[in-house]
Amino acid sequence: MMKKPELLAPAGDLTRMKYAFAYGADAVYAGQPAFSLRSRENGFKNLDDLAEGIAYAHQHGKKFYLTSNVIPRNVKVEAFQKALLSAIELKPDALIVADPGFVGWLRKERPEVEIHLSVQANTTNYLAARFWHDLGVRRIILSRELRLSEILQIKEEIPGLELEVFVHGAVCMAMSGRCMLSNWVTHRDANQGACDNSCRMPYRLYANEGPQCENYREHEGSFSLQRTDRPELPPVALDEDTWGTYFMSSRDLCALDVIPELVQGGLDSFKIEGRTRSVYYLSQVVRAYRMAIDACAAALEAGKAPSPELVPAESRRAISFVDGRGFMPGFLRGPLPQNYESTHVAAEAGCVAAQVLDVDTASIPGKCIARVNVKNPFTMDDALEWMNPEGMEPCVVESLVDFRGAEVDRLNPGTEGKLILPASALKNLENPKFGFILKKTATKTA
Repeated sequence: MMKKPELLAPAGDLTRMKYAFAYGADAVYAGQPAFSLRSRENGFKNLDDLAEGIAYAHQHGKKFYLTSNVIPRNVKVEAFQKALLSAIELKPDALIVADPGFVGWLRKERPEVEIHLSVQANTTNYLAARFWHDLGVRRIILSRELRLSEILQIKEEIPGLELEVFVHGAVCMAMSGRCMLSNWVTHRDANQGACDNSCRMPYRLYANEGPQCENYREHEGSFSLQRTDRPELPPVALDEDTWGTYFMSSRDLCALDVIPELVQGGLDSFKIEGRTRSVYYLSQVVRAYRMAIDACAAALEAGKAPSPELVPAESRRAISFVDGRGFMPGFLRGPLPQNYESTHVAAEAGCVAAQVLDVDTASIPGKCIARVNVKNPFTMDDALEWMNPEGMEPCVVESLVDFRGAEVDRLNPGTEGKLILPASALKNLENPKFGFILKKTATKTA
């Protein structure tokens, strides 16, 4: 039978973890308090949070991986060791580790613990992969800079080693995150979990005046960079928009077109980036890749050749409902141009209007009352859809009620409200929990 890879989703906190599982993730990865590369935004603040997350995952037949991937300096070594030993007692399914010294220490002190080598270790070839496998590493999260052919060659060379690849999310301008820009600009070390995303911020070019560069004047007009040692190469335009220029802000990875070949290649885990992303973003992206993996595995098992056409149209539509920086297949299909134009590209198909908090089908006979947290403004004239883990349904709203209990034509973000729908509108959604109301870009037509 065709091997179906694990779908691995980010869990920034307990709530996002539950949504990831609801929308189809097989496993999540969450940060160890103080010792992961998202330590500033980590919603798992202590061992109690981790214990609750691990218990929930196991109760639902899912896996929980603990990301412990800082690259510590001497002053942190003993504290990190102590924290790891405490976390291991909670029985996560694996530890994601980057530092080679800690891999060796864990193999000696706790050889029963499953170790996944972090992408921060920058594994890019089969010799390095075999080295880690021989050391006892169960799975390697491969460098984002690898092409599809290189990934498949590593799998062929070491078939007993589990390989995990990123399929969606932010891409770093440095080698899989091993970056010093944040430390240089704001003295916050990305390799210690304190990255401030300096590469994503807008910059402006200024000319220096005077020998001590004490005075600055803003550069006027368009400008470009060109390598002086390679004049035959075309200049790189640094066109600014009203917010600045984003020379170091890469487009986001979207590997939907490559999923059929990754499934056929026997890769073990497909990873989604984004522990700091919203619950809605996480739900849509997990949903998109769940549908894509299932459809591609079934088609390949039926004898079809791998091609982008095997990916369901609904997967692509789900991705079109989330914001990003523009999408690209990363290095899987070869290097593509950087994103010089913008740090934000709005969703094409629409947006999330509201997150469903609870549903009441008993108070009014024949009606469904959905209490929602409004994310974007919407009106009675907007075309709405209800998204649940089970699927999508048209959202036929009979009336809107604001937080004061008054019937209105519009609900505004930052407030709670209620949608009154006919009970039959949600007939195909068995469990309205974890739902969202989506707003299409177009309004209703007569």
